[in-house]
Amino acid sequence: MIQLKTMLNCIDNSGATIVECIAKLRMKKHAKVGDRIIVVVQKARSMGESSPGAGGITTNKVRRGDIRHAVVVRTLKKLQRKDGMVVRFDDNACALIGKGGEPIGTKINGVVGSELRDKKWSKILSLAPLHSDSGLPPLWEVRHSNSKNLPYFFNTETKESRWEAPEGVDLDRLKAYMAESARKPGKIRAAHLLVKHRGSRRPSSWKEQNITRSKEEAIHILRDYERRIQSGEVSLGDLAVTESDCSSAKKNGDLGFFGKGEMQREFEEVAFGLEPGQISNVVDTASGIHLIQRLE
Repeated sequence: MIQLKTMLNCIDNSGATIVECIAKLRMKKHAKVGDRIIVVVQKARSMGESSPGAGGITTNKVRRGDIRHAVVVRTLKKLQRKDGMVVRFDDNACALIGKGGEPIGTKINGVVGSELRDKKWSKILSLAPLHSDSGLPPLWEVRHSNSKNLPYFFNTETKESRWEAPEGVDLDRLKAYMAESARKPGKIRAAHLLVKHRGSRRPSSWKEQNITRSKEEAIHILRDYERRIQSGEVSLGDLAVTESDCSSAKKNGDLGFFGKGEMQREFEEVAFGLEPGQISNVVDTASGIHLIQRLE
C-alpha cells in the first residue's frame, strides 16, 4: 500500500528515479495500483545518463525537487484479484503523468499491474513491455535477450532465468500476452549498420578497442557499403554482421522494436520516415555514421 512519505521507484524514462508520495487523491487512506498520487522527485538521473532499457541517450524531463502527479503501477503489498489470483511485486513503483493524465515518459521499464487497464490507464500499460496479465506464476516475468533477440523467463526472487516457461503458467494467457506485446502501437522495427569515428560518443567497438578514423573516413566507408547494398551485392543485414561497430551486428544489425523518444533524435526522425524495407541515406548521430533499414 502507498501512503504519505512512501518512497517509490519511478520506472519511466522521464528522468526521475526515486520519488516520495506527498499526497493521495480522492481522500483514500492508502493508494493501490492504478491510483493517482502527488509526488516529489527525490532523485533524478544525471543529464545525459541513459535510462535502463531505453535505446540511446534520453533527455531528463524532470529534476530533483519537482512536484508531479503519478500513477501507482506496482506495490509491495499483496493484491488479490477478482478471480482469486494473488499478485505481489518486488517494490513500490510509479510512472509520472501530467495534470491532464498523459504520461510524461515514453517508455515504462519492467512489469506493471494489469489493474491499470481497469482504471483507464491503458496508455501507461501500452508503454510497458511487461504486465502481470502474462499468465506467469508470482515472481516470474518475461524478459528479452538482446544477444539472441528472444524472450526468456526470469524469477525476480531467486534470479533464475530459463528459456522454457515455469511450472504453473497459464499457457493460453501467456500466448495471448506474447501476441499482444508483439503488436505494440506506435513502434517500428529497424536494423542499422554503424561506422564509428574518433569523434563518436564512445570511439570503441567489439571490432576495435580504439577507433582513430576521422568522421570523413567513416562517411567514405559507409558510402562504399551503401553502393554495395544498392547494387544487390550484399544485404545490409549480412554486411552488418562483419562490418557494423554496434553490438547489434550479431543480430544482423536488428535493433528490435522501439518507439518515439527511445533513440537519438536524428536516428529516430529518419527511421520513422522510412517505409518497411526501405534503406536510408547516410545518417550522422553522436554514436557515429549509420545506414538504417526499416524492417517492420
